[in-house]
Amino acid sequence: MKFQDLKKSLASGVKNLYYIKGDDAFLRHKAQEMIENAVVTLKDLNIQRFDDENANAFDIVGACRALPMMDKYRVVVVKGGFKKADETKPLVKYAENPNATTVLIVVDENGAALYKSYAALAELVDCSRLDPAMLSRLVLSELARFKTKINSDALEVLISACNYDFTRINNEVIKLANLVGSGGTITRADVDNNVAREVEYDIFELSKAVSVKNGKRALQIVKQLLERKESPQMLLMLIQGNFRRMFYATGSKETNAEIASKLGIKEYSIKIAREQARAFPLSRLKKILDLGAQLDYEIKSGQMNETNALLYFVANICE
Repeated sequence: MKFQDLKKSLASGVKNLYYIKGDDAFLRHKAQEMIENAVVTLKDLNIQRFDDENANAFDIVGACRALPMMDKYRVVVVKGGFKKADETKPLVKYAENPNATTVLIVVDENGAALYKSYAALAELVDCSRLDPAMLSRLVLSELARFKTKINSDALEVLISACNYDFTRINNEVIKLANLVGSGGTITRADVDNNVAREVEYDIFELSKAVSVKNGKRALQIVKQLLERKESPQMLLMLIQGNFRRMFYATGSKETNAEIASKLGIKEYSIKIAREQARAFPLSRLKKILDLGAQLDYEIKSGQMNETNALLYFVANICE
């Protein structure tokens, strides 16, 4: 299940095995906290954590076999501690017949394949980055605690600038809420002046500028990126990647979800790529990708300076 479905699931009943994974650290922590709060009252007595590299499956299973103290359930939380899939075998065997009074939570912080056998038996909580609509609701809910509001355009930029990572978004929300104070409203200017943008956000903005052939805005973004000491060759690679998504999205009849799964990116990124790709015929996208590959070769062979290659690439797209 998705993170946003966890609250409803806990209300209808607790599982004995949970497997939390996903690339948003804040959501992983929040999911773990929600499960703990739902099943345990006396946390000091009934929560045991294994996050030491030296922890082993036999100790974990032993903790899971113990009975709760003055509570209905006992919670065992596992983070790391394993280097090979073989080391998890006792954990998997336990998962086949778990203790009815223990809730075992395995938090996979690195997408480790070694948890595959356990994951097949446990309730999955997917803490991948959320879509903009859900992120907006979470931001508004968080700001309500500070009795603070945010303008719609500021909210959109905040989410995009943080690359849809709620860990970062939440940190920026707290900072902005304290900046404007109780009863205040966060504006676009507040976000622009106080939130450090992810490179991917600037690449997205750059792609928007070139799609409408706004060369002045496109070169302005490139200049800002270079002033921040970003690698020209890396920027060239990121722009190429964005246009590659646009090319795949335009030329494929598959759904956004299917393409996103094949490329290993978020479904929302494909949605945006399809929208931006409307400004380019498929043949033009192919030529842009060919040019990018050619410039990459010329950089690596010493035929062209990487900064000049980046500026030439952007100028060529805007023609």
